[in-house]
Amino acid sequence: MRNKKMDLRLKLYLIILVPLLVMGGLILWATIHSSENASLMTMQYNNQQLAVNIAAQLGEESTSIRSLYTTSSEQSSEYKKLRDQLIQARHQSGALYVYMYNKTSDGWIYTVDGADWGDAEYSSYGTTFELDSQILERLARGEVVTTGIVDVPIWGQLMSSFTSIKDSQGVITGYLGIDVSAAEVNRVSATTLNNTYRSVIPIFVVVLVLSLLVMLFVVRGILRQVNDIKLSLDQVSNGNLNIVSRHMTNDQLGDISNLINVMVNQLTNILNGIQQGSSMLQQSSKKIAGAALTNDRQSEELSRAIEEIAIGSMKQAEETEHSVQHSENLGNIMNEVGSYVEQFTGTSEQLSALQVQVTRQHEVLLEKSRENAKLVEDQHNISKLLTTRSELAASISGQIYNILKQTQILSLNASIEAARAGEAGKGFGVVANEMGQLAQQSERSIQEIDGILSSFVQEIHRMEAHLDTNMLAVKEQEEQIAECLQSFRQVSQLSTEVRELAHRLESRTINMQSIRQEVEQHLSYIASSTEETSAMSEEVSASAVEQQRSANELSDISGQLTLLADNLKSYSDQFQITSHKSDAD
Repeated sequence: MRNKKMDLRLKLYLIILVPLLVMGGLILWATIHSSENASLMTMQYNNQQLAVNIAAQLGEESTSIRSLYTTSSEQSSEYKKLRDQLIQARHQSGALYVYMYNKTSDGWIYTVDGADWGDAEYSSYGTTFELDSQILERLARGEVVTTGIVDVPIWGQLMSSFTSIKDSQGVITGYLGIDVSAAEVNRVSATTLNNTYRSVIPIFVVVLVLSLLVMLFVVRGILRQVNDIKLSLDQVSNGNLNIVSRHMTNDQLGDISNLINVMVNQLTNILNGIQQGSSMLQQSSKKIAGAALTNDRQSEELSRAIEEIAIGSMKQAEETEHSVQHSENLGNIMNEVGSYVEQFTGTSEQLSALQVQVTRQHEVLLEKSRENAKLVEDQHNISKLLTTRSELAASISGQIYNILKQTQILSLNASIEAARAGEAGKGFGVVANEMGQLAQQSERSIQEIDGILSSFVQEIHRMEAHLDTNMLAVKEQEEQIAECLQSFRQVSQLSTEVRELAHRLESRTINMQSIRQEVEQHLSYIASSTEETSAMSEEVSASAVEQQRSANELSDISGQLTLLADNLKSYSDQFQITSHKSDAD
């Protein structure tokens, strides 16, 4: 940790110090270069003015110059006079060489060399004068030419000025050249540079010291803000959200500190929302588990009720078959009564005994029919209860669907916030993605449950319609059995009065035959109703099995939701956040 702080401090120092040093070096180089150029320009100007002044003095000797061109002899008085003047000018000016030259038909030649008389290496009269053609052309046009410092292999580094010599009428009579040693230029440049150093270096040192002080102050503030930001991010990475990053600098680092505080507050709100959502999810999963358990118990009760209805229907079918057989026996007896009217008195006793037996059986049948009616009514009540429970389960699944939608929205918001958090929120982004996928799976499961509940409610409504029909049939059966009992009672009365009503027996026999046919029709209708009841019992049983399977699936989904809520709570518990009073409420 310490090395990283030192590295950052060193980098900041280098970022500020290196440009200052480079700038100082550039200033020194520019100073040296400017001083050298200024010295060179000064020497060039002075040498040029010297050449112009000497040329003006020599212009007064135009007659001697023309006479020298005529004699072309170094022994002439003109040559000696002119050479003495050049020697004197050289000594007075401190120039290295002073000489005269001229342009002839054969080219440029030396005329007078201002070297000392004892110098054996002087340029004699008529020696070829070599110079750059462009400079010679400019001289021929009457211009004054001053060269820069050139390196001559024989004479070393020097600077030259060339000008024309004119008489009083302005006619060119010759040309003058003055060479100045580069050592003089360097001496002047060194003097100028020293004077410049005395003024520039102190200023640069003062600026450098002030810059270093400002740099130390700025770097100290930056490092304090960076250390605070790093400490805050370390706390956040360790799961501690109970931190506040201090805003120390009014720059981008201060903005980053504010953004860290905003990020921590948003993460705290998100984690509080996740904890509340996980709590709600746990409560909802418990409610779903309870509803699934209730549906399971109701399915078992419905299965038992359907089994009892099926057993009752089978018994009813058996009783109906017995009633049909008794009705056939009754028809045979009535036929015998019709054919043996004369023997009716004796047979009436048998009929009375048979009537008692049939009455007893019909009473039993009536009691069974009432029990069947009661079972059908109980089944009808159970179907209504199942409808109510199914609607309750559908409403609960709707609540769960709303919770899943909120969970999906929460997952999307958490993914966005995790993406904003960058590397620090990558793990939280994975959790948000898993939460969204689980919410989508739960949504599909809820839709399947809604479909199953809808089909179950439709089957229950169909069962209620069949039960209503069966209830009407049972009531009609009760009424018909009651009518049969009433008829048998009438038969009993008739049998007791058979002797007084023998002449009316035939007509009554015909009536009884019609009644018997109606009874047989009603019995056949009851038999068909019993078959329908048995078929509906099988359908209701299948629906009960489907409901039980749906309840098991709902229980499995509840377990998955509970596991998801526990995972969310475990992920959120990894962060240390401050629980506000409003959140607790």
